[in-house]
Amino acid sequence: METNFNDIQQLWQSQKASNFDIQGLISGLKKTEEKQRKERIAIAIITPSTLVFLFAVMPWGESKAILFSLLVIAAAMLWVGWLSFSSALKPSDDSESFSNKAYIETQLTKLKQRYKIAGTYMYFYAFLLAAAINVAYFVLLEPLSATIRISTHLGLTVMIFVVMHISIRRRIKKYDQSLKPIMEQLEKMLLELKA
Repeated sequence: METNFNDIQQLWQSQKASNFDIQGLISGLKKTEEKQRKERIAIAIITPSTLVFLFAVMPWGESKAILFSLLVIAAAMLWVGWLSFSSALKPSDDSESFSNKAYIETQLTKLKQRYKIAGTYMYFYAFLLAAAINVAYFVLLEPLSATIRISTHLGLTVMIFVVMHISIRRRIKKYDQSLKPIMEQLEKMLLELKA
């Protein structure tokens, strides 16, 4: 990455671009890469552990509805994991295989995808989780009264969406502070390269 960015830095210096912070950009990309790497490690540990736990404790052999619920939860968790892995920034070492423009476009696309995951896909993930958990609870709470079952379903659904909404808002706020400046610098670089 530094080789490509050093080339770009020389281009900017020759064009008298005075307000471009190449070292800050490199540092920001490296910090983002590190955070994403930790997130992917956590996903790689938490997802299988959670699924093993759920399949071990839930009576999925007794009910097709519970099995369906667990399969939806598994699919949703694997989907979010795939989204996270597919939005990973290209490591600094690989940047030399890109032309400057292609590398910048790739990084910018990946950063925009992070926003889309947080702002759009996580709400769909919350919906899938709420639906799947409600299906399982529908079967598990069958012996209880209708009032208790409905209250449980409503409370659970509201809790999932409130927790997810707060989590998503926090994530987007962090992205606004950490990713947005990097994205703006990358967009400026693309504009300069096109000029």
